[in-house]
Parts: sequence; structure tokens; C-alpha cells
Amino acid sequence: MDPRTFIPPPQRKLAPLPAIGDPAPDAPPLGQVYGPAVVAFLRHVGCPFAESTMRELSRVADLRPQVRWIAVSHASLEATHRWCSAVGASRQLELFIDEQRELYAAWGLGRSSLAHFAGPRSLASVVRMQRRGIGHRHPAGTRWQQAGMYAVDSHGAICWRHIPKHAGDLPDVEAAAAVAAS
Repeated sequence: MDPRTFIPPPQRKLAPLPAIGDPAPDAPPLGQVYGPAVVAFLRHVGCPFAESTMRELSRVADLRPQVRWIAVSHASLEATHRWCSAVGASRQLELFIDEQRELYAAWGLGRSSLAHFAGPRSLASVVRMQRRGIGHRHPAGTRWQQAGMYAVDSHGAICWRHIPKHAGDLPDVEAAAAVAAS
């Protein structure tokens, strides 16, 4: 286990969370996103919640190739590729590396709190993940980064979003894909 993942990173200057109907943020390296697309900002690689999200993203992406699938990681390229291989990430996913977490900040996703990832709801969710065979892997990145998922329509507007109330509050990937594609 890498104890550095427990050190809070500096907070980035955050843009407001995009609301339903707002244009998707235009920020490098992603640029302007037009849909149908689903953009998933992951917790740190090695996190059971990130793994569960990636597995579900991959499952739905393979069923809905008409949707553009984007996953954003703040771990290094090497650590992210190793983790994606271990969790069986779909080749349908476009992967963006954002080690400085600037893309996260442009989409309104900042540093979470200790209670967010180590509170009772999150810890109970870890137990549920372990029962499903998903546990902690070697972590890379920071446990403090907030996750989020957005769906973007063909006009480039946010048409669905999920901002977790706690780390174990996982998005409904099928709902995101359905709204993006409608």
C-alpha cells in the first residue's frame, strides 16, 4: 500500500459543477465533447469503487458502441494501463490521463473529505464490494479526488450527471448511456 495516497493533495481552482443543460466544459486534453458520450472521472486506480465503475462502464460500452465512452484517471499512464488491464477495461473506452487533476477541476470535481471516502457509508460499501470479489488493489493517485460521471448529448450539453454523495455512491452507467443516446 502506498501511504502517499492518504496525503491530501492541493485543492485546484474549481469551475462550477456543470448543470443539466450547460455546455460540456471545453478543457484540454479532452477539449469540447459532443455526444452521445459518457464521461467518467474515476477515483484513484486501485480503489474498489473505481474498479466497480470501470467494470460497469466496460460492460455497457461493449453493448452500446454508438456512445462515445471516456474515462479520466489522475494516476500515471503506466499505473492506469496496468490497472485497466487487471480490471478488464473495454477497448471501447477512450482513456485520458490527468495527473494534475486540472480536467477534473474544469468539470467541477475537487478534493473530497475524509468522511467522503472513509465514512461509514463508504466503508459499508467496501464490504459489499469485497463480497462481490472487488477489493483494494495497489493504489495510484489520491484517495481524496472526487469522482463524477456526466452524459453529453449531440449538441455538447450535459444531459445527465452523477456526483457521488460518498465514495461508495456509484453511478447508474446504463441510465447515463440511455440519456446520452436519446
